[in-house]
Amino acid sequence: MNYVVRHGQRIEVATINPEIVAPKRRKSFEAEWVKLPRHWINALSRSKSVATYRLALLILMEAYRDRQRNGWINLSTQVTKMPRSTRRVAARELAKLGLITLEARESTRVLRVKCRASYYDSTKR
Repeated sequence: MNYVVRHGQRIEVATINPEIVAPKRRKSFEAEWVKLPRHWINALSRSKSVATYRLALLILMEAYRDRQRNGWINLSTQVTKMPRSTRRVAARELAKLGLITLEARESTRVLRVKCRASYYDSTKR
Protein backbone atom coordinates (compact mmCIF):
# COMPACT_ATOMS: atom_id res chain seq x y z
CA MET A 1 0.00 0.00 0.00
CA ASN A 2 1.07 3.50 -0.77
CA TYR A 3 0.45 6.38 1.57
CA VAL A 4 0.39 10.12 1.09
CA VAL A 5 0.64 12.68 3.86
CA ARG A 6 -1.68 15.68 3.55
CA HIS A 7 -2.06 18.25 6.30
CA GLY A 8 -0.46 15.86 8.73
CA GLN A 9 -2.90 13.06 7.91
CA ARG A 10 -1.72 9.81 6.43
CA ILE A 11 -3.97 8.85 3.47
CA GLU A 12 -3.95 5.46 1.85
CA VAL A 13 -3.68 5.53 -1.96
CA ALA A 14 -5.07 2.59 -3.84
CA THR A 15 -3.92 2.01 -7.40
CA ILE A 16 -6.61 1.16 -9.89
CA ASN A 17 -5.87 -0.77 -13.06
CA PRO A 18 -8.27 0.69 -15.57
CA GLU A 19 -9.46 -1.66 -18.25
CA ILE A 20 -8.78 -0.31 -21.68
CA VAL A 21 -12.04 -0.23 -23.57
CA ALA A 22 -11.77 -0.01 -27.32
CA PRO A 23 -14.00 2.67 -28.82
CA LYS A 24 -17.07 1.31 -30.53
CA ARG A 25 -16.89 1.40 -34.30
CA ARG A 26 -19.52 3.42 -36.05
CA LYS A 27 -21.79 1.65 -38.45
CA SER A 28 -21.22 2.74 -42.00
CA PHE A 29 -23.95 4.78 -43.60
CA GLU A 30 -26.64 2.57 -45.09
CA ALA A 31 -29.58 4.20 -46.80
CA GLU A 32 -32.96 2.72 -45.97
CA TRP A 33 -34.61 4.27 -49.02
CA VAL A 34 -33.69 6.40 -52.02
CA LYS A 35 -35.87 8.56 -54.25
CA LEU A 36 -36.30 7.28 -57.80
CA PRO A 37 -36.97 10.14 -60.22
CA ARG A 38 -39.86 9.65 -62.65
CA HIS A 39 -37.77 10.38 -65.73
CA TRP A 40 -35.36 7.62 -64.65
CA ILE A 41 -38.30 5.20 -64.42
CA ASN A 42 -39.45 6.21 -67.91
CA ALA A 43 -35.95 5.93 -69.39
CA LEU A 44 -35.26 2.58 -67.71
CA SER A 45 -38.51 1.15 -69.09
CA ARG A 46 -36.91 1.42 -72.57
CA SER A 47 -33.99 -0.76 -71.46
CA LYS A 48 -34.15 -4.53 -71.87
CA SER A 49 -31.10 -5.27 -69.74
CA VAL A 50 -31.38 -6.22 -66.09
CA ALA A 51 -27.76 -5.16 -65.54
CA THR A 52 -28.59 -1.64 -66.76
CA TYR A 53 -31.52 -1.39 -64.36
CA ARG A 54 -29.42 -2.71 -61.47
CA LEU A 55 -26.55 -0.33 -62.23
CA ALA A 56 -28.98 2.61 -62.39
CA LEU A 57 -30.28 1.77 -58.93
CA LEU A 58 -26.73 1.46 -57.59
CA ILE A 59 -25.81 4.82 -59.12
CA LEU A 60 -28.79 6.48 -57.44
CA MET A 61 -27.84 4.87 -54.12
CA GLU A 62 -24.24 6.05 -54.44
CA ALA A 63 -25.39 9.54 -55.44
CA TYR A 64 -27.43 9.63 -52.25
CA ARG A 65 -24.40 8.55 -50.21
CA ASP A 66 -22.04 11.00 -51.93
CA ARG A 67 -20.39 12.87 -49.07
CA GLN A 68 -18.34 15.23 -51.21
CA ARG A 69 -21.42 16.29 -53.16
CA ASN A 70 -19.39 16.85 -56.29
CA GLY A 71 -21.61 14.56 -58.34
CA TRP A 72 -18.89 12.17 -59.53
CA ILE A 73 -19.40 8.59 -58.42
CA ASN A 74 -16.75 5.87 -58.49
CA LEU A 75 -18.21 2.53 -59.50
CA SER A 76 -15.68 -0.16 -58.72
CA THR A 77 -16.24 -3.89 -58.85
CA GLN A 78 -16.54 -3.91 -55.05
CA VAL A 79 -19.39 -1.39 -55.14
CA THR A 80 -21.34 -2.85 -58.06
CA LYS A 81 -20.45 -6.53 -57.63
CA MET A 82 -20.64 -6.80 -61.43
CA PRO A 83 -18.06 -7.96 -63.94
CA ARG A 84 -16.18 -5.10 -65.55
CA SER A 85 -17.46 -5.78 -69.07
CA THR A 86 -21.10 -5.93 -67.92
CA ARG A 87 -20.69 -2.73 -65.92
CA ARG A 88 -19.23 -0.90 -68.94
CA VAL A 89 -22.01 -2.02 -71.30
CA ALA A 90 -24.69 -1.05 -68.77
CA ALA A 91 -23.03 2.34 -68.14
CA ARG A 92 -22.89 3.06 -71.88
CA GLU A 93 -26.57 2.24 -72.17
CA LEU A 94 -27.41 4.56 -69.27
CA ALA A 95 -25.38 7.29 -70.99
CA LYS A 96 -27.35 6.70 -74.23
CA LEU A 97 -30.57 7.03 -72.26
CA GLY A 98 -29.30 10.39 -70.98
CA LEU A 99 -29.30 9.48 -67.29
CA ILE A 100 -25.56 9.70 -66.59
CA THR A 101 -22.39 11.24 -67.98
CA LEU A 102 -19.35 8.99 -68.30
CA GLU A 103 -15.86 10.23 -67.56
CA ALA A 104 -13.63 10.29 -70.64
CA ARG A 105 -11.00 7.90 -69.21
CA GLU A 106 -11.85 4.41 -70.45
CA SER A 107 -8.54 2.76 -69.53
CA THR A 108 -9.02 2.69 -65.77
CA ARG A 109 -10.67 -0.13 -63.88
CA VAL A 110 -12.87 2.18 -61.83
CA LEU A 111 -15.72 3.68 -63.79
CA ARG A 112 -16.53 7.30 -62.92
CA VAL A 113 -19.99 8.61 -63.72
CA LYS A 114 -21.92 11.76 -63.00
CA CYS A 115 -25.60 11.46 -62.25
CA ARG A 116 -27.54 13.91 -64.44
CA ALA A 117 -30.54 14.16 -62.13
CA SER A 118 -29.21 13.36 -58.71
CA TYR A 119 -30.90 13.25 -55.36
CA TYR A 120 -29.50 16.67 -54.53
CA ASP A 121 -31.30 18.33 -57.44
CA SER A 122 -34.67 17.16 -56.17
CA THR A 123 -34.03 18.39 -52.61
CA LYS A 124 -33.16 21.95 -53.68
CA ARG A 125 -36.66 22.74 -54.94
